[in-house]
Amino acid sequence: GDLYWLACLVFYKTTPQISVISDLNWYASFLFLYLLLRHVSPPEKLQRSSPLSWLGPVFAAGMAVFFMFWGEIISNLIYAGLMGLLLFSVIRRLADKSNTGRQRFLLVLLLAFCLLEYSLWTASCFWNEEVALHPYYLFDLLVTLSFLLYLPAVKKAVTE
Repeated sequence: GDLYWLACLVFYKTTPQISVISDLNWYASFLFLYLLLRHVSPPEKLQRSSPLSWLGPVFAAGMAVFFMFWGEIISNLIYAGLMGLLLFSVIRRLADKSNTGRQRFLLVLLLAFCLLEYSLWTASCFWNEEVALHPYYLFDLLVTLSFLLYLPAVKKAVTE
């Protein structure tokens, strides 16, 4: 999706009119993270879900309503569903004490990623001027740096 966006900027000197490609890539990435989470920590091995786990979907639904003022309704509903599912699964596994230190690092990383994504999206709603220290760019940099931590975290969690 980013390559498509960059190609439109370089070759056509404009932002793409169709953002579906980048949205589909983000949808796929959230599904991948959810499936990775299920592989590392299958739900059958978990204890009952904690009521605290429902904070994730509630938070995602609230943020979806908030973001609908700035964006499309359908895409925000899809993001809310995927992020709510991911947050529910992460918080449920964090509340379960059977996860070891290596798996917990991956869970904390996934939770941080979700919160950074929401921070990134929120920053794009309030700051529209182009400045060097734009909060959107700061959160985007932090999200990108979190990707570098996935490789050792996944390796540790999967081999455990």
